[in-house]
Amino acid sequence: MAGVRVRSHLFRPLDPGNVWNRAIVVVSTVAGLFGAALTVAFDREPFLAVLAGGSTFLSWALARELDPDQQASALVAAVAGGTWALVGMPTALLPMLGLMLASRIVVETTGRRPLVGDLVAMVVLVAAISFTLLGWVMGFGLAVALYVDDRLAEEHTRQALLAALAGAVASTAVVTLSGAVPESPPEVRPFLAAMVGVLALAAVGREPVDPVTFVDSRHKRFLRRDRVHAGRALSGLLIFVGALVTGDDAPAVVPMAVALAVALVSSELERWRRRRIEG
Repeated sequence: MAGVRVRSHLFRPLDPGNVWNRAIVVVSTVAGLFGAALTVAFDREPFLAVLAGGSTFLSWALARELDPDQQASALVAAVAGGTWALVGMPTALLPMLGLMLASRIVVETTGRRPLVGDLVAMVVLVAAISFTLLGWVMGFGLAVALYVDDRLAEEHTRQALLAALAGAVASTAVVTLSGAVPESPPEVRPFLAAMVGVLALAAVGREPVDPVTFVDSRHKRFLRRDRVHAGRALSGLLIFVGALVTGDDAPAVVPMAVALAVALVSSELERWRRRRIEG
């Protein structure tokens, strides 16, 4: 009996023919193997291999959404994310997945609007990741991304608005019922909050250069600069809020912040390169 093919406009497989895709598979695997070796040799946490490999891959994936034109910058973010997990710092894979998908939806790197099945899957994911404060921030942000995507689109849909509303309600309900909301305000890490705040301001205030590629799109059109800007701005704000509300777990936002920082630096280098060519 033939298998049922699942259609999606948000998820896409890795292309084995792409050298950069092969590179991230190798780098993620190496990070996972290092994590496993550290667990066996030095009695580190049992799931360090998963955390290291996952942080490596998701840092790469997030950077690819925020800096679609460049491939090398994503590998820099991947190495940073994997190293962060391997040295034993807090890592949050599900919130990072939520942030990556929020960026993908807003930037529209697949070149296509979410299907109804995609919207349902996003609402379920929002609920699934919102059992921690950081997960709630990124889950709620994913719901906001669905709304922003609908507002930026030429044709608005009721399904997208309903999914955004359902996601926002689901994320808040889950974080409340899970008991993750503290009775007293969490202690803010001033230095980390300040650094991430500056990064968020840069993401909001600095427009990217005009994109020169389209990513996995079946239509011959470039990505929109306003969407790339919106994706970076939303990511920066979510990372900043995450750093403020999560207390001792705030360092978990660092790999996400690094991915955004690498994207912003890459954009500035590309701007400088274009000016030199034009001059």
